[in-house]
Amino acid sequence: MASEQQMKDPLLVGTAIRAQLEHEIPQDIPLDRDFHEHTDYTITDHVQELHRKLSKDPRTLELITSLVSHIHAFARETRPTHAEWSKTIQFLTAAGKESTDYKNEFILLSDCLGLSALLDELEHPKPSGCTDSCEPGPFYTEDAPEVPSGSSLAKAGTHGEAMYFIGTVKNLKGESIQGAKVDVWQADGDGLYDIQYPDRVDANDRGKIIANPDGTFTYRGILPTAYPIPSDGPAGQFLRWLGRHPHRASHIHFAVKAPGYDDLVSALYPSHSPFLGSDPVFATKKLLICQLVEEHDPTKWAEMGFKEGEVKSGRVWVWKYDFVLASVEEVEEVKRIQGYNAKL
Repeated sequence: MASEQQMKDPLLVGTAIRAQLEHEIPQDIPLDRDFHEHTDYTITDHVQELHRKLSKDPRTLELITSLVSHIHAFARETRPTHAEWSKTIQFLTAAGKESTDYKNEFILLSDCLGLSALLDELEHPKPSGCTDSCEPGPFYTEDAPEVPSGSSLAKAGTHGEAMYFIGTVKNLKGESIQGAKVDVWQADGDGLYDIQYPDRVDANDRGKIIANPDGTFTYRGILPTAYPIPSDGPAGQFLRWLGRHPHRASHIHFAVKAPGYDDLVSALYPSHSPFLGSDPVFATKKLLICQLVEEHDPTKWAEMGFKEGEVKSGRVWVWKYDFVLASVEEVEEVKRIQGYNAKL
């Protein structure tokens, strides 16, 4: 094991390290054993031992120990060549270089691998009967206006067919949840979010709705259409390698919060949309797919709040859904049971 004096010896240690030693002396350990594959002490054993001796944070050690174990097992199972690994490194390097604040390629890769969906299920387990959750996606903004139930979330001139959404927020006992706030954001009839338009000034196709005391809420808007995730970078190349497409089914995002209840972030999908079974980010679930109804009666449109001449397609798409939230205590109990079962 190198001593502090050895680390400062210019015959043994270069200028850069000696400069760093003014602030921190690294812990060094002796190399007591050689490590070789097909022996009782492999490179995996050596890496894990080094981390166990030097790591100060238990959770970091736990995560990295598992990562090393699995990635080394992957290498032994698949035996990638140096050329294949070099190609992988080039791919990941490109993902980093092409990431921006508005298009993070690593987040897209996490989504396309199903990892984001898995992490969401692990962190937000739901008792049976609750609305499924999913990732919020990259298009959420904080500037959505707070509006009363029954409002329109779409500005005049927004492209797409008229839609009327009817929702309820209840608990597992079927009781209405008072004080629920429903945050809504979606694409328009061209499959574009407001922030994708260069001339955006104010929020469009979004809003924060306070549910009525009986847990109901409604809003008028535009029927969203399918759109692609960004596919001009490494994430898009990844999908093409696997014969997959980048197109997401039509959907509306919701974030539902209420005092005493676990926050819900989810999305709903119309049953008529394409790509329900081949979602590139694995956010589509069967219980989130909804059957919409076409309303052709103008008197019903007026009752919904649409003004004369506002409905131009001859129909309003009526979309209904009942959100069911779990209490904080109910979610903690699920986590406790799952954690207990994982240890068995």
